[in-house]
Amino acid sequence: MMRKNLKTFLIVAFIIVSTPSLMATITHSPSQPNVMQVVTFTVTHPDGISQSRVLWNFGDGTPAGWDTTSVVHTYMQKGTYTVSARYTTFKGQDVTDRTTFNVVERRRITNSPLYPAINRPVLFRAENFFSTVIPWDFGDGTQIVGSTTETHIYSRPGVYTVTAEDSVAQGRLFSTTVRVSTEEKGPRAAFQIYFVQLRFDDGKSYKIVPKDFRPLTVYADIKYEGTGILRAQWMVDGVSFGVISRSLAYAKQTTVDSSEILSLPTITPGIHEVSLKVVEPQTEYLVPTIRYFVALEKVGIEKVDLSLSRVVSLDKAEIKVDRDSIEVPAKGYFILRGSVKSEIEKELPFMLMRIYLDNKLVDQKLLENVRPGDEIGFETSIYNTSADLKRIYLTFYDISEKPPLLLSIKRFLLRPRAKK
Repeated sequence: MMRKNLKTFLIVAFIIVSTPSLMATITHSPSQPNVMQVVTFTVTHPDGISQSRVLWNFGDGTPAGWDTTSVVHTYMQKGTYTVSARYTTFKGQDVTDRTTFNVVERRRITNSPLYPAINRPVLFRAENFFSTVIPWDFGDGTQIVGSTTETHIYSRPGVYTVTAEDSVAQGRLFSTTVRVSTEEKGPRAAFQIYFVQLRFDDGKSYKIVPKDFRPLTVYADIKYEGTGILRAQWMVDGVSFGVISRSLAYAKQTTVDSSEILSLPTITPGIHEVSLKVVEPQTEYLVPTIRYFVALEKVGIEKVDLSLSRVVSLDKAEIKVDRDSIEVPAKGYFILRGSVKSEIEKELPFMLMRIYLDNKLVDQKLLENVRPGDEIGFETSIYNTSADLKRIYLTFYDISEKPPLLLSIKRFLLRPRAKK
């Protein structure tokens, strides 16, 4: 007797250990240091370093100097630096090794709410400061010595410059500007966006269209407070597709759509992501993305059911699953096992399942005589090449007649598993 609604996936991970290449290497920790943070550099060579004497040049203008194979250094400014290490190996070879990395400035002042009103508390944070005792100036005549988190209330509307001093780091000052309005909501409130939802014309966040389909339009439903100018960019696959500039007034809702610019591109088959990057006013959140799939074939309707219920590793330990995402080793093989259930009202003589890793086809399987309600198992081996975020797509086609008909597509985000 066939069990109903049985949808199980099993992922087994095989870890492949590669042999390191015999090359000189400079490593640094942390990988992306902050300004004023101590960075540890270590140089290694497979032949060994004679007397462990290394001439280090940190690339920031400080004089080069001799030291051991492991040293520490602190950068005073953000930027991109090239560090070099010159030494002699035990085999008498003179070697100069280099590495390039970024130093960033993570210290900043944040406030919540982003657009405060008078007589309401505003929470300020001195993020990533080295000091825990912070001199604050809230810009309205109030100065205190407090902690990295402080609350302040403004009694008058206006624009205030708030400063905080990182006294440990040579007394460096950091500032932010706060615009305080008379109201939290309504036409006289500060111009701010509370809600943005993207959708296609049918209200859904996913759409399948044939190649060269036109017009394909995405809509943004926006709720805002106050009055101001909205400046934003439509983004397709991370690239700017068009610019929005619109005056919004009187604290209400509005809808903007991409047809004001052009139809979304449908030239390239595969999955495409659409988002709206809000430039002004500043927002505290990222707008969720929506997706569309461009198919080479005639497009049908989604009548294939597929879900992820369980993931385990080779040693039968549970692997974390979060909605439609999977945690797997950063590099190595894993086996995807699962089942697909047909909800089509008629029997399909031939159904084709294809599995893609990003845009690369990794496997396909021909399913024969698929009847309504049938659940058919499948299994495929996939090699994860790096720790980069990737996506797995499972597509299903009715190939009983020509041209093939795309029935459904399922997406899983492939995330690298953190090392223990």
